[in-house]
Amino acid sequence: MAAAKKSTKAKDTRSTSDRMIDAALDLAATERWRDISLAKIAAHAGVPIGDALLNHSSKLDILTGISDRIDVTVMLSLEDDPLDGTTKDMLFDVLMRRFDVMADHRAAMASIFAGLRRDPISAACLGKRFLKSMSLSLEAAGVSTSGCGGAIKAKVLGAIHLNAFKTWLKDEDQGLSQTMSTLDKDLSRAENFAGRASKIDIGTPEAA
Repeated sequence: MAAAKKSTKAKDTRSTSDRMIDAALDLAATERWRDISLAKIAAHAGVPIGDALLNHSSKLDILTGISDRIDVTVMLSLEDDPLDGTTKDMLFDVLMRRFDVMADHRAAMASIFAGLRRDPISAACLGKRFLKSMSLSLEAAGVSTSGCGGAIKAKVLGAIHLNAFKTWLKDEDQGLSQTMSTLDKDLSRAENFAGRASKIDIGTPEAA
């Protein structure tokens, strides 16, 4: 009797969460994000729907997971390749690292972005998570994000990153020259504005 053939298929060692996120990115690369259901993502990942829901209860939760993955990858990269130079240099570097992390998923990111533009409620919900990413980027560059001032800085950097992101989606140059140019110009404008604002003398209130 012939011996049974042993399966040569490698065991998938990814976590359920990673399998869901990878499946979502795979599907979004070829389909409209708004047409993709959580059940379809689970099926593509080979994950039972119940298990899928326990790990990511919604598509919005999956997007949060993608943001977490980007942040972790960028922050861990600083261990072997720390930021240096001026504050502007460091912010430029850390934001470009985010694009490097997303490089293999540009089509998926374009689909997700288009979907969020048609779903302002989800976009607003994800906005808070996005600002967390911007705060991490600022802190990594040595910029404090404490208090109201820190919240404003995160929003400004978020606007800069979003503008560069839109350029990145269409940037066909392998070296991302257009993306870098957009990012450099916007960071320079923010730096110049911050420099002027710090020189404003609001005076001392007169005694009553």
